[in-house]
Amino acid sequence: MAIRFYLDNRPNKAGEHPIRVSVSMKGTKLLSTIGHSVSPDAWSGEFICKAKYTNSKGTTAKQINADIMRLKAHFSEYEVNLTDRPPKMELQLLLTASLKRDSSMKLSGKTTTLFKHLDRFITEESLAGQWAYSTIRCWNTFRGHLMKFNPFVTYEYFNEDGINHFLAFLRYEQKLTEKTVKKIHTHLKWFLSWAIRKRLTKETSINIYRPKFKVVEKPVIFLTKEELMKLYHFPIPRRGTVVTLRDFEGRRYTKKVRCREALAKTRDLFCFCAFTSLRYSDMAKVRRTDINGDYLYVTTQKTNDRIPIDLNAFAKEIIEKYKNRSFPGGLALPVISNQRMNRHLKELCELCGFNEPISRVYYRSGQRVCETHAKWEMVGTHAGRRTFICFALSSGIPPQVVMKWTGHSDYKTMRPYIDVAAKTKSEAMKVFEEAMRR
Repeated sequence: MAIRFYLDNRPNKAGEHPIRVSVSMKGTKLLSTIGHSVSPDAWSGEFICKAKYTNSKGTTAKQINADIMRLKAHFSEYEVNLTDRPPKMELQLLLTASLKRDSSMKLSGKTTTLFKHLDRFITEESLAGQWAYSTIRCWNTFRGHLMKFNPFVTYEYFNEDGINHFLAFLRYEQKLTEKTVKKIHTHLKWFLSWAIRKRLTKETSINIYRPKFKVVEKPVIFLTKEELMKLYHFPIPRRGTVVTLRDFEGRRYTKKVRCREALAKTRDLFCFCAFTSLRYSDMAKVRRTDINGDYLYVTTQKTNDRIPIDLNAFAKEIIEKYKNRSFPGGLALPVISNQRMNRHLKELCELCGFNEPISRVYYRSGQRVCETHAKWEMVGTHAGRRTFICFALSSGIPPQVVMKWTGHSDYKTMRPYIDVAAKTKSEAMKVFEEAMRR
């Protein structure tokens, strides 16, 4: 599902623009207004960014943002049990019911008080924390797992034995990876802790019992300096060109280039992330007005921090390439969806010959699984941000300086990158020693 909020091009008599919503779900698309208008200078692209804003009808920013978050939550909840393409009228009814705060559009099926409280928890916490749609979707997926486990489950069930039974269900019946099971347990702990705080339950085992999880951290996938520069200068073949490649075992195979223009855009967008440390979500919202000389000012979607980023020559070159082209919403770059960009990025890295074998170890259903893939198969849009961080740290730039650019708030989230950088520097020293002995 894709849900997007944007301003209508036509202002009303007060000079405000109606907020419109676009919902696309399993092939059905709904376009509508949500009953609120806002001044363009108070609109961030997804919600009202001025906390003290009030529109001409006296509706506050808090009320409007609450309606936006409620719509995201209700559509996400509706999608969980959806199997077929929904009729457009049903989406319209859900929209109307959500805006009227009507509780009649809840998921079907008999549920216990716990599920009613879970719905309340998702609504309250999503409004308070201004959750992104992806976060709401994760919580509704959690709700789905809990419903499959037992639609009549109660708070009292989640003592030590009950928690173990739920985790066993996730491992052996749902066949989820250990990392996913751990994440669901974290969600369960968050929700039950909220219920304890609200005095909805007296069962406190969730805060005492510490189950074990066999979680193996994923390898940090990033491009080396040589790989990044090869990608940056890579001459993309014309569409339909058949190229001969090798896999990581040395076997030859052929591949036909599909879309040269999309690959070129993907290369520029990925390299821009690698030269600026931006996440895809932040790169996709960079506007020309965010660029001021040698600086790029970004308000991150994940943490809502406003970060000034020094633009290097490579990032400037990419911006300069598109300066005479016009993009919707005043964007500075030709943004494509994250899913498409991931697909094209893998093709690009495959064409560049990034076929180093990388092994990934994880546990599923209690069994150790080891998979080996070519590097290009494991590269995603977030590898651009990782590339920037790893190269900056291995180049000797202090972590605290890198954290100023990336917006990391503590060393815990930086530790995987610091470990990779330390390993890279150690390997570089070995090469230096060998060269000195020749």
